[in-house]
Amino acid sequence: MKRTAGRAARRVLRHARGFTLIELIVVIVLLGIVGTLGAGFIARATEAYRASVTRAELSDQAVVAIRRLARDLAGSLPNSVRVTAADGGMYLEFVPVLGAGRYRAFASVGAEPGGNNPLDFAASPPDASFQVLGAPVDVPAGSALAIYNLGTAEADVYAGNNRRATSSVGTGLGTITFAPAGRSFPIASPEQRFFVVATPVSYFCSGAGMLSRYATYGWSASQPTVGSGGLSAATVSRLASAVSACAFELDAGLANIGSVLIRLTLARAGETVTLVQQVNLDATP
Repeated sequence: MKRTAGRAARRVLRHARGFTLIELIVVIVLLGIVGTLGAGFIARATEAYRASVTRAELSDQAVVAIRRLARDLAGSLPNSVRVTAADGGMYLEFVPVLGAGRYRAFASVGAEPGGNNPLDFAASPPDASFQVLGAPVDVPAGSALAIYNLGTAEADVYAGNNRRATSSVGTGLGTITFAPAGRSFPIASPEQRFFVVATPVSYFCSGAGMLSRYATYGWSASQPTVGSGGLSAATVSRLASAVSACAFELDAGLANIGSVLIRLTLARAGETVTLVQQVNLDATP
């Protein structure tokens, strides 16, 4: 009986023995290899996700900035866009249009429901009012009138020779009065067009990586910049950060059509996004 019990105990011990040291080392090495490979896959997937998130954020920021700029330019006064390089960046300036219409150029024979008040460019003393042809217009406080802006020395809204301060302010005006400043306007519009305009707006792509919008800073014959102090009183809005490159290319194009080509590059964390958009401009004053 004792001999049988001893053999049974030895069989149990043989079957219950643990791993050897070599087996443990092999398992540890295999687990290390699998863990390293798995960590590499996870790291690459995480990095790809972070890169896609960064690109999406940069794209969204660039799209919003370019859309705002394009919308502003589409509503600008004809021949008022000007571009200059200064302060390590690019400046673009234009005059926003608040309203537009046609003025009466000649007195009619019969009575008119809205009056009979033409704009006489040769009157003495100078004419200071005119009747609006067609739909009435809104004239906000602080706005000005501009007629036949050519962007030249003879008719330049920035110099002020074809810009007049409005005397009548309100909504739905059929007659507009203004301060003639020595004469009504220098040149008549062939299409009898007039524009109600606000003070200029500037965009600045700085070397510090910012795209900024400057407004409510007044009029200047020469294009204002931050370095010249011409924008010191402006209201500033930051539209985009991480700007690595920016360019505004103004093309006069055909007689009645111009364009601005906008190039905007944003970069962050090794990711770069570049957007290019061309905005067509109405150059008919």
